[in-house]
Amino acid sequence: MDIVLLSDVYAEGYIRGAGAYKLATELRSAGYSVQVIDFASRLTEQEVNKLFNKFLTQETKLLGVSNTFMSNNGNKIFEQDWMLNLINEYKQRFNFKVAIGGNRGGPATYSKLARNVFDILVSGFADKAILAVAEGNAKGKLVNNQLIVDSNVDYEYTDFHNSKTIFTEQDCIFPGEALPIEIARGCKFRCSYCFYPGNGKGDTYKHLKNKSVLRDELIYNYETFGTQVYDIMDDLLNDSPEKCEYIHEVFTNLPFKVSFGSYARSDLLISNMHTLPLLEESGAVGLQFGIETLFKKSGSAIGKGMAKEKTIEGLHYIKENSNISLGSGFIFGLPYEPLESIRSTIEWLDSKDCPLDNKEVYALSIPSLNSHFEHSKLMIDPYRWGYKDLEPTNKDRMIWDNGHINWYQAKELADECLNRFRNHNHFNAHQISRVYNMGYDVGTITNTPAAVFRNKFESIKPNSDSVLSKKKQYLEKQTHNHLL
Repeated sequence: MDIVLLSDVYAEGYIRGAGAYKLATELRSAGYSVQVIDFASRLTEQEVNKLFNKFLTQETKLLGVSNTFMSNNGNKIFEQDWMLNLINEYKQRFNFKVAIGGNRGGPATYSKLARNVFDILVSGFADKAILAVAEGNAKGKLVNNQLIVDSNVDYEYTDFHNSKTIFTEQDCIFPGEALPIEIARGCKFRCSYCFYPGNGKGDTYKHLKNKSVLRDELIYNYETFGTQVYDIMDDLLNDSPEKCEYIHEVFTNLPFKVSFGSYARSDLLISNMHTLPLLEESGAVGLQFGIETLFKKSGSAIGKGMAKEKTIEGLHYIKENSNISLGSGFIFGLPYEPLESIRSTIEWLDSKDCPLDNKEVYALSIPSLNSHFEHSKLMIDPYRWGYKDLEPTNKDRMIWDNGHINWYQAKELADECLNRFRNHNHFNAHQISRVYNMGYDVGTITNTPAAVFRNKFESIKPNSDSVLSKKKQYLEKQTHNHLL
């Protein structure tokens, strides 16, 4: 095999990581033979050896690691402690290059954890850069014997309008499997805490797939695999009414019905309520918002300034006038928000009056500049918003105090909420497709609290028996003789 890519979405249930399969599509189109190995953070050492012995040879040019969802532990790349050493053994045996990319790490992380393993670090969307990496002539900056390739500078990908992610028999897709899909790239907003590579891109209507391209992709997946459920990977589904109309036109004119979950902005939906039926008729069964705070001054500071009363009233309207499962994240420790406002938000989230099905809360994270390739405004200059650094020697993240609350207090409040919300919290929009892939229907998933679901049905944790059973079926396909 010319190129082997390792991927996983290490979370409850199972779904493909979009990045590895998009790169595989680009490489295959250029004539390379490519094998994606999924479940990479859940494989045993025996299973990895079996797969590596099949797909890694003297002809192998590159082994790539798609790191965005590979592990939940920020101090690791893979869940298995032995994986990096094993990769290095095969690298020395067959003399191929090892590259890593994704949105979960940067030079400091990769150098510290695996300086001797990774030859190439790739930042940004690597659709075009991966071809140069495969050819061995990628441009970049050499730091500590690692080549850092910045896709945004040297390999900007400008053909997304006409691009697809083409899954093949080589990828061992299960019949009816829910799949990830991209409709557009980037987000026209640049929230202060966000370091996603596509933010601040202006009107993302300019970055949509052509309607015929998207339609062909959806029909191909249905006719080839029976796929009707999707996790839409766009940074923002509803960035404009025009995009909602575009989605409605494509999805409602298919010869089959599609269901999907996606990120969306509640303030844009509330300000353009005519887009609500468009999204539901298109197949939206779950929307995950990023409201983050109900405190007006904080919201305005981060780029989300809708008033609390209008937000809550709008959420009630959406809930009462649709069957979409609604979720949102909230961040404790944003600029200017006093503790009493955070406490008020917690009480509302934990009340019967809250129309959100899924509530997720986090302590504000301000990673170090060296920990990620992309940087948020808060990472670049947290002092502008009044943050103080309580532990300047911490090289991974800022342990902050903003004058109202510090990182430790915010973390304690987030942990408190996890326990308070546990028994009535539903799955978020992106979990729907992952749980669906374990054999449960969308209606059951969206109408059952997650804790009740876990107790009533087979466990869906990353290494539960049901997930490992799915992995076993996948490996049986992977090791079949016709996959060469």
